[in-house]
Amino acid sequence: MQKNIKPISLLLLLITLIVLYFLFPFEREHKNDIVFGSSAALSGPLQDNGIDYTNGIACGFKAFNDAGGIQNRHIKLRVLDDQYEPFITRKNIDSLMRDPDLFGILGVVGTPTSEEALKITARTQIPFLMPLSGAEFLYNYHYEHLFTLRPSYADEARRMVHHMQKQNIQKIAIFYQNDSYGLASLYALQEAVRPTSIKVIAEGVYNRNTLSIHYAFNEITKAQPDAVVIGGALKPTVEFIRKTAQFNPNLSFYTFSFVGYEPLRKALLSENLKNIPMYMTQTVPPLSKNLAEIVLFKRLYKHYYPLKEPTSIAFEGYLASQVILKALSNSSTLSRSSFEHALSKLEFSLVDRQIIRYSKSYHRGLQNVYLLPLNSETGGDVDE
Repeated sequence: MQKNIKPISLLLLLITLIVLYFLFPFEREHKNDIVFGSSAALSGPLQDNGIDYTNGIACGFKAFNDAGGIQNRHIKLRVLDDQYEPFITRKNIDSLMRDPDLFGILGVVGTPTSEEALKITARTQIPFLMPLSGAEFLYNYHYEHLFTLRPSYADEARRMVHHMQKQNIQKIAIFYQNDSYGLASLYALQEAVRPTSIKVIAEGVYNRNTLSIHYAFNEITKAQPDAVVIGGALKPTVEFIRKTAQFNPNLSFYTFSFVGYEPLRKALLSENLKNIPMYMTQTVPPLSKNLAEIVLFKRLYKHYYPLKEPTSIAFEGYLASQVILKALSNSSTLSRSSFEHALSKLEFSLVDRQIIRYSKSYHRGLQNVYLLPLNSETGGDVDE
């Protein structure tokens, strides 16, 4: 009888361990390269944003890897093209989630695409990190694995309105994209003007990935505003400003950062619009600033992407990579849970004397919003 006790005990122990494994799966420490997945527009009308942002992230990772990586492992960014179409984003995120070495979804570009990606990650407890969008749902969504870097569109709208008040602007219109990005811009502006005497007197929309601005132009110009705020992509923004400024050269224009500062300024200057008051809110310091972080970024970007010009969106991607790398360096083990734990108590100086202070309940990153003139040859903050 006693001879059977030992085998039975071992069998019970084995069964217990199997049950515990499935109830409480143990996360392995990663021995392969550490992977972050991204979905961005690498083709189509918004490809400049997608390429610049993911190049910026990859630039930081490449420099880190070339310096030795972490514990003999490299950090990789796997980017899939979604053409700025949410239904493609859904397929991309599903594909990326199959990678056993995935640490998180990083750097999704755009509001409707981020909205789609977040739905999937929220069901699977995968970290959703630093999307290129300032839509308010990213800052109010109750998902403990969501971390943002840039200030919100609400922060950008308040910066615009503050400047408008100084210019004694009272009546404004908004031209925006007919999707969740455009609506996020609209809601941010409506909230920003609420405590002021400024009134939104007209709205004009256009369809995503098109140049169908005619209806919006008619609605806005007949209302005769003092200024127009724009929540759109590059080409429709340029076309709208060009056409509307010709109709009324006394209008002022304000755009949200998502359109991309350098390409928009270059396009507008080529349209001979130097005398039109045009501004863009920006979530990172202008590249004209002589900051150590900007000098280093420009040097690294030139090294890894010699045929590409550095842009503010690429710089924002690079800053996102620095946050990720700092958290990985602070991780006790190279596992996803350890990385996220380190991220949730991260505190360090990132850029322009701004401190990243994440905690278990606070996952917002940068605070400063800059306002840059779009009709300037050299750039720079209007407050400089």
